[in-house]
Amino acid sequence: MEEKEWFSTWFDSPYYHILYAKRDEQEAADFIASLLQKLHLAPGSRVLDAACGKGRHAITLQQLGFSVDAFDLSPANIEAAQAFENKDLLFFVHDLREPLPLANRYDAIFNFFTSFGYFDDQQDNQKAFNTFAGGLKEDGLLVLDFFNPSFVLANLVPAETIERAGISFQIKRWSDAGYLYKSIDFSDQGKAFSFVEKVELVAKNDFISYAAQAGLSLVDLKGDYALSSFDEKESPRMIFTWAKKSN
Repeated sequence: MEEKEWFSTWFDSPYYHILYAKRDEQEAADFIASLLQKLHLAPGSRVLDAACGKGRHAITLQQLGFSVDAFDLSPANIEAAQAFENKDLLFFVHDLREPLPLANRYDAIFNFFTSFGYFDDQQDNQKAFNTFAGGLKEDGLLVLDFFNPSFVLANLVPAETIERAGISFQIKRWSDAGYLYKSIDFSDQGKAFSFVEKVELVAKNDFISYAAQAGLSLVDLKGDYALSSFDEKESPRMIFTWAKKSN
């Protein structure tokens, strides 16, 4: 039997959500609100949240007045998100590497909070950008938010212990052969668990190249959730905005 890709099992695990439960929701909401002010999307615009997790950002987008579709690879995430569906909010299971069921549909596509770089084959990165481009209307926008590899490597915390819900998560981080790794070891109810996250250290110019090959033009690049200018050494994030070129 073919081994599952790590992200299809870890992201489906309840322990993933326990470990990351304390992410800054207010910062995320403020970021999305600030971003939308800059993008000047018309009320009622149709948007897509690609790799949406349990849908928290898709829900925010819909509450801000957009018609939102959202997908994730995890059936458990989508099942949880579907409890929030309404006429302007739809969730479905989908793989980022596969063409979207409805082409040329969206005024904007969002890929938030490092929901990219999980593939072993770099050709899959290009497939993902082709998916993005295929889903956008002419002059539609793609916004992708990813960590800045230069900053992350310079500020890497090699080991730490994180306590969540009575569980001690032993975390180790390292880089190797163009990927960033995080091992997560813990015990619960007498059973030991071990997961390893693996994310490609995708460089700024590689993102720009993937996008260009998919027919997308770079419009803007910001360096953090306050939407400051990007600095190669100092910025923790790379927040790209691309536009689909007119034919």
